[in-house]
Amino acid sequence: MQTLRDVVQTLDELDDDATIYTDGSSPAARATVVTDASVAAAKAAGLRYFLEVALAKDAVLVWSEWRGSVLPTIDDKLLAISYYATHDAYLPLD
Repeated sequence: MQTLRDVVQTLDELDDDATIYTDGSSPAARATVVTDASVAAAKAAGLRYFLEVALAKDAVLVWSEWRGSVLPTIDDKLLAISYYATHDAYLPLD
């Protein structure tokens, strides 16, 4: 099984209609990307809904735009996505 870090590293390649399921929000959390057909398998593996792929991509895009189009590192992406998943809001500027 992948980690959340693994999923975020391949975010640009993922289908916008898919959903990320995890067992936590840390970079090392177990994670998988599922479609409607595989939600039951993710839940059976002890994973829960985290965020839709399209929203994760949007959180990264907004993070970059709000910071002058800086290219985010993987850690920046993880932070932006985790913040959005937890707060239903974009990561504010420091």
